[in-house]
Amino acid sequence: MNWIKKLFTKPPKTSPTTWTTDQSILAFLKKHLNPDGTLQEGAYTLPDELEEEEQIKFAPGLMDAMFGADDSDEAQSRLHTLVGLMHRIAQTGDAQSQAAFYQIVAENDGVIGIIDAFLQQLIEQALPVEPHLYHYALALTTKTDQRNAVKFGIALLGLCQNQYPINALKILGLHDEFTLFSTIALINLSNNAVHDLWQLAQRVDGWGKIQLVDRLAGMELTDEIRDWLVLEGYQNSIMYEYLALTCAENGLLHQKLSRPSISNALFVAAGELLTALMNEGPAEGLAAYHAASEAITHYIRHAQTQALTIEDFVNLHQIKDYLEQAPEKNPVLKNWPQDELSNCLIDINLVLNTKDWKPIVQEGLKSVDNGVYWNSKIAAKKLGLDLWEVFWAKLQENPLNSSAWYDVTTQAQVDQVDAIVELALQQLPLDVLGSGPKDSMGQGAHFETHTCLDFLITLLKNHPLKGEALVLVALNSPVTRNRNAALQVLEAWGQDRWSMVLHEKIRRLHQIEPNENTQKNIEQLLNGEPLS
Repeated sequence: MNWIKKLFTKPPKTSPTTWTTDQSILAFLKKHLNPDGTLQEGAYTLPDELEEEEQIKFAPGLMDAMFGADDSDEAQSRLHTLVGLMHRIAQTGDAQSQAAFYQIVAENDGVIGIIDAFLQQLIEQALPVEPHLYHYALALTTKTDQRNAVKFGIALLGLCQNQYPINALKILGLHDEFTLFSTIALINLSNNAVHDLWQLAQRVDGWGKIQLVDRLAGMELTDEIRDWLVLEGYQNSIMYEYLALTCAENGLLHQKLSRPSISNALFVAAGELLTALMNEGPAEGLAAYHAASEAITHYIRHAQTQALTIEDFVNLHQIKDYLEQAPEKNPVLKNWPQDELSNCLIDINLVLNTKDWKPIVQEGLKSVDNGVYWNSKIAAKKLGLDLWEVFWAKLQENPLNSSAWYDVTTQAQVDQVDAIVELALQQLPLDVLGSGPKDSMGQGAHFETHTCLDFLITLLKNHPLKGEALVLVALNSPVTRNRNAALQVLEAWGQDRWSMVLHEKIRRLHQIEPNENTQKNIEQLLNGEPLS
């Protein structure tokens, strides 16, 4: 965790002569608003974001979700400094202290780990809000172009009990990087916090939504908001699992499903919620859902008349697989009466076996919608359909798509390998893929074809002497994992099968390999030792 923090900490800069700007993050977000109040896609790359090819990028809001309080000596020293500066700002409005405070918070990502302790000390010291602290907090929030300065500004505004900035907080909260901070400030400032948070929750989609809905769900909710939690609240661009339990519990899913009939929208949402809850791990799931058996039983009852789509088929199969687990290993099933459990399985099998799903699945496999196509693949496997022709056709349509290469290479039989290699040699940008060894992690959309090469090289491991040209390309790839994968292929083939060209290439790579661990792998390979 400390290594990651240091990786993302910006290098120190000289002390700013002026720290406010009209080109602030708030102004930037205002320029990127859609008519419906959501942010345009271009808004998610903030003005202070570095544009380095090899920079690891966390999703907006993820770092704040990952890292808790920082109790290190360095953090405590910085906390002491910031509190001292804020004391002078609040008492006198000292301009030098304002600039120094801004510099510290703007240039050190680690300061977010002390923000709670910082606010607590300000509360204990009862610093005067007027005339200086509030206006400084407002300037940090609305007149700076550094995200950490904005976060500190929002947090300070939450203490100031001045409602003037609420509209600015709502706009900043649209960006997942600031949603959590705006949420807490709105809770402290708004006369109708539940409504304001709900309005904001409908306009965000990532880590910010996850953090916001977690807080909203614990407040006094209207029936309308409870309905929204079940129908839409759990949906986010990270993983539905993070909000499934929160929304099922607080949206009263089991009560809604207990009705004699339900809307199709509720049936679809229930299927997504229940299957997300079954994926224990990212967050608490069915084992923590007090009404799990009741909700599942009612969902299956409704499925007998409402299961019509590929998604319904896939959800029912996942529920079936879940219910067929050994009860002694599953806390949800352990206390479920055996006769009720058996009846659920009988009803599911009835839905799955009395309808001809094959035409629906075959049509779904032609879809250009990624979600429909993905579910169709799962359904096809459940039905025992041969997918090779579908995968091969998809790859030929889009030979630069890594998912298509994955499907083909994982399904390939021995007699299909030559055709796969030939297609790769014809369609992939081999000059780019083999542009020379670098110590690159190969992250980001512009490394999509290097991911294609990953799957190809993995396939060749089990087919000695096939695709040597691709192995040579991988050995010359700027992406380190491509080169390591190629070394594993050569290990599997055995040195006695290497051509002279491969021998020469390995010896040459041994001299120029930029990655220390890969260099050791090459030495082990040349010495006939197992790769580490």
